Amino acid sequence: MENVRITKASHEDIDDIVELWYKVSIETHSFISDEYWERNKSMMKEEYIPKSETYIAQNDKKLLGFVSMINEYLAAIFVLTEIQGMGIGSQLLNFVKEKRERIELRVYKKNEKSIRFYRNKKFEIISDSIDKDTGEIEFIMEWEK
Repeated sequence: MENVRITKASHEDIDDIVELWYKVSIETHSFISDEYWERNKSMMKEEYIPKSETYIAQNDKKLLGFVSMINEYLAAIFVLTEIQGMGIGSQLLNFVKEKRERIELRVYKKNEKSIRFYRNKKFEIISDSIDKDTGEIEFIMEWEK
């Protein structure tokens, strides 16, 4: 995509970030109930996003995606479903990789599309666990420079 800018998220971006997170979470995690995502919206808005280092990708003021880091942990990376596969996620991930020596993340085992994305970006599965909130298996993946 052309004219994509990545900038540090501001307080004014939080509502749009949470809405994008919610919409994409429901669309890409069919194995988890919509109610789970609904229950977590306020936590995302009031705690999760404000406490993380978040960058947004936008094109002419339209939010296309975002990435959130907590130290070396990739807490979230979400791109509008209709433009996934067009390079926005790669741009966001490369942006944060440039600032770190190592990144760790968790991804649901059933989220095969995301696992392929991370493997293509040189992340390796180092272990797995059960997410206590959903009961789903998560892979813990890691990238090192």
